[in-house]
Amino acid sequence: MNQVSLLGFMKRYVAEPQLLDVSQLTLDEQKSIPKSWLSILALEGKERFNKALSYWQPLSAEMSEVLYYLHNNIVSIDLVHHQYGYCLVYGVISEDDPDITYYEARNPKTMQMSSAVADSWLLLPENMRQFYEQFHNGWYYFASVSMGLSPVEDFFFLADEEWGILEDIDMPPVDLSKTLAVYTNGAGGYLCFEFKDDDDPAALLWWKDEEPDLGLNFWNFADEWTLMGFE
Repeated sequence: MNQVSLLGFMKRYVAEPQLLDVSQLTLDEQKSIPKSWLSILALEGKERFNKALSYWQPLSAEMSEVLYYLHNNIVSIDLVHHQYGYCLVYGVISEDDPDITYYEARNPKTMQMSSAVADSWLLLPENMRQFYEQFHNGWYYFASVSMGLSPVEDFFFLADEEWGILEDIDMPPVDLSKTLAVYTNGAGGYLCFEFKDDDDPAALLWWKDEEPDLGLNFWNFADEWTLMGFE
């Protein structure tokens, strides 16, 4: 899929998308995106892809399967601009499908979190915060904003939504007001952290129509689900 086709693809999901080269940006516009992005976009081909993956270092152990797959299957990384600002779009191929699948990362320098999320931000794992603050504000399947780490703007506490499953659960096993969803599979499943007093956040899988799964390793599920999205 060439850049013209990519632009047509994006128009189905976001308003006024543009594909850009760094040379088209003013100095002020260049300052509005991370230096890491500029260093990536200064390169071409495999060098660009390898440079991008080097900035995933904070999550290299936690999402090792995803990074291994990306190392072998990235075919493009482009700078785009649309209704959510500047973003990087990764083109990823599958061994079984000739079509390119696109994943997007938003700009960490312009991320906007709600006051409730901001109050709990420092309770999230340090390497996750580092990834979001310095490199990518989420990384997810472009078309559905799912099957990857959500942008901060899409984080929400479970108490902020209505859940039909609560009718089947006598007592929710977690405090919905303290449980933050940070990853969705796009089909009613949410990877979450519950913030408990004086404890590290507990990971769980919340379902809209099933009882939740508690006591999970967050990164194992994030790695596995994202890999499933590729395949």
